[in-house]
Amino acid sequence: MALLIFDLDGTIVDSTDYLTRAIHLSIEDMPHIEEPSRERIQSAFGLTGGDFWAKVIPQASAQEVIMIRERRRIFLEQLVKGNDILFPGVRETLAALKEAGHTLSTASNCGERYLDMVLDTQEIRQYFTNPICLGSIGGEKKADILSEHFNVFPKKDAYLIGDRSSDIEAAHAHHIPVLICTYGFGNEEEWQAADGRISAIQELVPMFAN
Repeated sequence: MALLIFDLDGTIVDSTDYLTRAIHLSIEDMPHIEEPSRERIQSAFGLTGGDFWAKVIPQASAQEVIMIRERRRIFLEQLVKGNDILFPGVRETLAALKEAGHTLSTASNCGERYLDMVLDTQEIRQYFTNPICLGSIGGEKKADILSEHFNVFPKKDAYLIGDRSSDIEAAHAHHIPVLICTYGFGNEEEWQAADGRISAIQELVPMFAN
């Protein structure tokens, strides 16, 4: 059986529209900060916390970023609640892979509250074993999340499924295969070093059929 470790944004979910709205609401009383476009926000997915905010709202001071992040969290939870942000076929694919006996987990450069928000509002927590993210382990890069996983699970037959260069770098740092989701937020240049590609998440089911 395989250990399948999933990135979140661009792989499992697309929260871009809600996140864009949440950030805009968070900076309404900060006219010196330019509203980031949907495209700018989406291009920052895969970056770690500090780098993400530096790209999305470069005019904000460190103290303002702390305030904006907390506001964003509250607004985002309110906006996403009751709405489906899963890519098509995700729920069915996760259920089928778990039913087949594979172990599923997560590796995202997000904070713990965001991870919990995705798992709980989308009602997919039951499919994952030991879901973790960069924030929950206090790590610095995605490879650190994989290190944490491999303290619990054997590395043999482990795969990382993602959409950005950060996923490829993390997987290759641990010498495990990485499958890139071309429906996600990356681009052809980023994907060159991937070990495989899928154009829809449902393609994982026959790939890992018993």
